[in-house]
Amino acid sequence: MSKQVPDKAYFVEMVYTHMGIIYKICNLYAAVDDREDLKQEIIYQLWKSYPTYRGDSKFQSWMYRVALNTAMLGLRARKMKYTRLSDHDLEIPEDPFENQDQEIRVRQLYRQISKLKDLDKTIIFLYLEQCSYDEIAEITGISTKNVSVRLVRIREKLRAKLHIQNTAP
Repeated sequence: MSKQVPDKAYFVEMVYTHMGIIYKICNLYAAVDDREDLKQEIIYQLWKSYPTYRGDSKFQSWMYRVALNTAMLGLRARKMKYTRLSDHDLEIPEDPFENQDQEIRVRQLYRQISKLKDLDKTIIFLYLEQCSYDEIAEITGISTKNVSVRLVRIREKLRAKLHIQNTAP
């Protein structure tokens, strides 16, 4: 059986359609200076891996898997810096409970997410992207039950961290 030639037009269309996935992963896993390099590396790895995409899963799920693997493994190999929002990037009002707007709460959440272990970071990211437990399991290579258990623990950990952060003087 001969090897199929990848459909370049379909690939480009699908990557363009789901480019938000790449941007979100870059923002979560790379320092500001490294994001463009990571974006290019993810797109390259997607294209390089595209001939192995068999269509068994949704393109989007396959794209998550390749992009997250590239972010986690590729960055370590190059010793690039992971995103760490410094305190001066986070504009927290004097009273964190008074008029705290959505953007600040989201920044606080992502700051705490960026401190998680890689697999937990990936799981909560996919959960926030509204992937099903089955999709998260498929992308991460762990069981659906394990996804469920980990999500409970991750949410508890994040709640505790955000509660401590909001009650600190």
